[in-house]
Amino acid sequence: MIPKKLPVTAILAAGVGMGFAGDFLLRAPGSPGLNFTLLFAGLGASIGIVALNGGSRLSREALVWIAVGIVLGTGLLWRGSEVLRFLAFVSAATAFTFPALRAGSAWIRNAGVADLLEAPLAAGIHAALGSARLLNRSQWETVGAEESKQTARTLARSVVLGVLLAAVPLSIFGALFLSADPVFAEILGDFVRIDLASFASHLSVVAVLSWLACGYLTGFSSGTRLTSLREFGWQPPALRKGEVAVALGLVDVLFLVFVVVQFRYLFGGAETVEVTPGLTYAAYAREGFFQLVVATALGLPWLLATDSLLGERDESAGWSFKALAGIQLVLLLAIVASAIQRMRAYLDAYGLSEDRFIATAILIWLALLVVWFGATVLKGRRSPFVFGAVLSGFGLILCLYLLNPTAHVARSHLDRAEAARVSEPDPGTRLDVTYLASLGSDATPVLVERIGKLTDAGQAEIAQALLRRWGPNREWDWRNWNLADWRARRIVGAEAARLRQMAGSSD
Repeated sequence: MIPKKLPVTAILAAGVGMGFAGDFLLRAPGSPGLNFTLLFAGLGASIGIVALNGGSRLSREALVWIAVGIVLGTGLLWRGSEVLRFLAFVSAATAFTFPALRAGSAWIRNAGVADLLEAPLAAGIHAALGSARLLNRSQWETVGAEESKQTARTLARSVVLGVLLAAVPLSIFGALFLSADPVFAEILGDFVRIDLASFASHLSVVAVLSWLACGYLTGFSSGTRLTSLREFGWQPPALRKGEVAVALGLVDVLFLVFVVVQFRYLFGGAETVEVTPGLTYAAYAREGFFQLVVATALGLPWLLATDSLLGERDESAGWSFKALAGIQLVLLLAIVASAIQRMRAYLDAYGLSEDRFIATAILIWLALLVVWFGATVLKGRRSPFVFGAVLSGFGLILCLYLLNPTAHVARSHLDRAEAARVSEPDPGTRLDVTYLASLGSDATPVLVERIGKLTDAGQAEIAQALLRRWGPNREWDWRNWNLADWRARRIVGAEAARLRQMAGSSD
């Protein structure tokens, strides 16, 4: 039982308001843009309303994280890359989970790994299940001194809760019945005289979004910490230095054998690969990079886990862990170097793509985290590592926005094609016009600027794609406004006549 009373009226008002706003904003066709930004801003305002009505005071740290979430949400207005928009959404949503963990109190500067993992997990659980707590009247705040006022507000809240709780099953069963029996659907449609399919769609969206918003706000009011395991007296296991040493040692041996056996292929370059029986340059370039990125990404959590499981903290145990973990960090850096070498071969053979660009950026970030791990955790300072990892993760996303990967990809493909014309034609450097045409709005300025240097066939395909996606006749909705998309429409609109001529179209 949570002793703190919930501001149920404010939670319901803000949560249901978010549900209706989400139903309106998210129905715009196309990619996310201004609509998600407005929803993040609305969520920040809802937190303020609930905190004010619940008598809670948000710490400066909580206000900063809410502001960070809103600012990161504006990333959906900036770039046209679907990957970057997804990263903006995830990072903004993650930022909102941090202040909720301890009900708006400051905590993250001294946080541990478990706290950072618990925040998004707990917020997600509360968003999914937290609204059920509103059915517990013992957690409701006092609504007023006058009995009539209290009764009316309690009744209103009960009605809203009942509708909210019933909306999802009503929508589901209603849709099933309407699709199962056309006669039933026709009779009910004539009786109600509304578009039942549309009504059910709106009702279900409002219900789901309201449920999630109310659940998150309920968790925020009391804090989203997952205390059930602690209440049952669960304690994490603690291992002795010998057990940790064996585990780390075996992993070190595996890493070392991998690096030694693969040394020729990892660092020997194209000549080494080409003379190896059964292994072609194309196969070498195509395989291995992403697996190594995953291995690097899993290496640090493994070391953090072993550090957490080490129960003994005497001098010998500390040195044992530092030695074995240090070896593994060096091997991780060797694997990073191997992955970068494979990516270089990959790019030489197939050129740059957005996922390769972002994966390489993530790999470099992981390499920095490996070094940061050695400078912090190996010296017994876990909190600075966690805090630095979080900040650098947000910094990575910001850098990706500033670098504009899609524009770099388009420029790289065009540079490779032009270089191939100067030297002897190479099938490996042939311009992939279809891929260029599929790039989003971030690449549009580059494509429009350099389209004249393509072959006639390439000009036609690119021009057709640009006009089809960003031309003056393309419909757009203000709810999906995005800076990169707006810039693409403006540039293509200004060059529409030239692009139509290249495309061989008079539309």
